[in-house]
Amino acid sequence: MVLTVYAVIAASFIYVVYVHISTYLKRRSYSHIASFPIPLTWKWYLGNLYLMRKKGSEMGLEGPSFSFSKVTEALRKELETESYVIFFPGVALVYTVSIPVVSKVFSDHKTFLKQDPRAGRLAYVNGERVFGHNGLLTEAGTDVWYYKRKMMDPAFQKKFLKCLMGDMTNSANKLCQYLEGKKSQNAIDIYGIMNRVALEIVCTCGFSLKDDFIMRETSDLNKATESIFEVLTLSFRSRGGFSFRLPWKFREEKRRLKDACALMRGTMRALLTKRMKKNSEDPESISNDVLDHIIKGNNFSDKISIEDICDDFFVFLVAGMETTAITMSITIWLLLKHPEISEKVVKEVNEVYGEKDELDYEDLNRLVFLEQCIKECLRMHPPAELSSRVSPKHDVTINGLLIPGKSIIMLPTEAIQSLEAHWPDPHIFDPDRFAPGKKIEPFTYFPFTAGPRQCIGKHFAIMEAKVVLAKFYRTFNYYDPYPEKTTLEKKTALTAKPKNGVFIGIEH
Repeated sequence: MVLTVYAVIAASFIYVVYVHISTYLKRRSYSHIASFPIPLTWKWYLGNLYLMRKKGSEMGLEGPSFSFSKVTEALRKELETESYVIFFPGVALVYTVSIPVVSKVFSDHKTFLKQDPRAGRLAYVNGERVFGHNGLLTEAGTDVWYYKRKMMDPAFQKKFLKCLMGDMTNSANKLCQYLEGKKSQNAIDIYGIMNRVALEIVCTCGFSLKDDFIMRETSDLNKATESIFEVLTLSFRSRGGFSFRLPWKFREEKRRLKDACALMRGTMRALLTKRMKKNSEDPESISNDVLDHIIKGNNFSDKISIEDICDDFFVFLVAGMETTAITMSITIWLLLKHPEISEKVVKEVNEVYGEKDELDYEDLNRLVFLEQCIKECLRMHPPAELSSRVSPKHDVTINGLLIPGKSIIMLPTEAIQSLEAHWPDPHIFDPDRFAPGKKIEPFTYFPFTAGPRQCIGKHFAIMEAKVVLAKFYRTFNYYDPYPEKTTLEKKTALTAKPKNGVFIGIEH
């Protein structure tokens, strides 16, 4: 027993010394690059982590309010530079708002890959397979990614999306039915409801899983999705993820994650197995959902396993639901705070509907101003505040910026979409920025990222938001129950979401 204790102490000592020396040498090797200084305290082996947490505390961003993107942007402004390097144990992060750098990194996706998911914290969490290592979101950029993207592209083209119009319309109608029963409430949290709407649309359009997610205020899948986001957030925030890895910490949360992943992956695996069997027995059968396209494209391939396909549906279900719910809710909040713009949306929606009860797919192209509002919401409040890529093994210079080899390049979506040089008065909600004929400078607007690896579901997301919001504004007149609240508080982890919900009142 005593020898074991001594061995643990010795191993810990050796590890700390190694981290100190390796971090110091890495810092010395990058001394020719503009960087943020490492504080000379006993905590310096953590690189800039300690300093960033201190800066976040000064900004009032602690706990659930801590935002990596806001802190790094504040530090950039203090340094009065477009780009700088942040140091962490074993890695350097290059933070940049330089448009030429952003353009090169997003476009040259074969040189600047995504981080190997096995080195990240999304593929597996506490041994549980979450987003996996071969999914479209997490795969670094190898041949597996190219094959999967080619396989999945047809399922997200506009021609196929037309087939999903009926399912989206049904969910929008159910939303309005649900809200009709809530009219007596003075304040309704529309964000919580939109999460259920987005979940139902993803499940229905994604893999024909019919369930009443909207009218029932809770469901196993809904609770599982919430648990996954909550525990992933905790795993990121718990002292940089270190304390979450300790076996005696957060046992209840880890159990919830395990149960949630088992439920969701089990559901997807069962659906996949059943559908693949059906398709093999009747090759002409068509289910008209995203899953059918993916299976048919994968029928004759041994490159991808069922678990790999589950990875993509995990992303489609969890991330697709969350991001679209955020966008729809915050668009409503912005219009709530700008009644003159809201009136223009209502006028357009009523004109497009005319005497009809339902919109046709072709009608969506006439909702021009509503789409401008959605895009302006995505500019001001992108659900993903930043993206990242990994530089090659050797140093690279882009537009005069020397990027060290094997560093992580941080591309801050919200910060770039708020730069005065490209977006005058960036904190003003102005949908006319996206009016027909207006030119947007490339790589200054990328809520779905950019380049070949931009979000495959972006057309799906915009279509969903237009269908749901158009029905909402066609049906209800609503008011602001809290006019004194003029700022939207957000909490950030995987996504930047409303911290305390989005509340509306509906006129009788």
